[in-house]
Amino acid sequence: MTGACRSNAGARGYPGGELSVQWRRLRPRRVTMRSCLLLLLPTCLILSPATAAEAGRAAGSAIATPAKQALLVEYPSFRTLLAKNAGDRMRPSSMTKLMTALLVFEALRSGALSAEARIAASSHAAGQRGSRVGLKRGARYRVRDLVRATIVYSANDATVALAERLAGSETAFAAAMTRRARQLGLRDTAFRNATGFTAPGHLTSARDIARLAGEIVARFPVRYRLFALRSVQFGGKTWRNRNPVLGRVVGADGLKTGQTRAGGYGLVASAKRGGRRLILVINGLTSAAGRQREAVRLLRWGFRQPAGAGQ
Repeated sequence: MTGACRSNAGARGYPGGELSVQWRRLRPRRVTMRSCLLLLLPTCLILSPATAAEAGRAAGSAIATPAKQALLVEYPSFRTLLAKNAGDRMRPSSMTKLMTALLVFEALRSGALSAEARIAASSHAAGQRGSRVGLKRGARYRVRDLVRATIVYSANDATVALAERLAGSETAFAAAMTRRARQLGLRDTAFRNATGFTAPGHLTSARDIARLAGEIVARFPVRYRLFALRSVQFGGKTWRNRNPVLGRVVGADGLKTGQTRAGGYGLVASAKRGGRRLILVINGLTSAAGRQREAVRLLRWGFRQPAGAGQ
């Protein structure tokens, strides 16, 4: 017992001095369990219930995810609650349309584009594959309606029509998107088209997508509400929002899904509760169901963490 107590005392930072002298003067028969408990008492006081609980929260804050890339942050501090390969370059798929939306919003604000203006659909716009609302070549469509179709339904044909109106061609618009990314400090991002179709060099990162989402939230709070619309009317049909967190996570109000064969299933989402906003980016999942399950789970988990608990 004497040896055990001596080891504990040394481990607590008392290698010499008065305490060590007194210890050496003790006779072995006087060293009791009570003595050891008294020496350990400061340690018990340090690990108070509140401190232990705080340590438990920190140790248990990590959460695993099957997503290839993931980032969950508090906004506007961008304090990180979860990060997995957040700086790795990835295929953004239709999350690309966040930058398209940002440039359109900026053009509307500056007066370079009017919400009531009409755009004639080109053959390139009308011929877009994938998600589309059926633009007809030569038909004219209001900017307001094209913006809603782009944001709510992720319509590729509407997206390209807007891009061509602003820059003359989709290629020129993609170059403008990349320049804007550089201005915003999005170093991992480069665009080759306005829609998110897989192309060489068309890449971003979860970190950059989260920053881009935050830019829209901060600068365009009114137009941001478009991302929360559950459906939009276009061409006499109803087109429904595919964002899986809307209606499933309390406070969810945006932003954009994405899916390509190369990139997998992804999502940038945001939700706000009681003045606290979270932004989530996940990508590389293998199914729409898996994306929905993971997005809902991670956002709910995020709101269970104490505000300011991230890094």
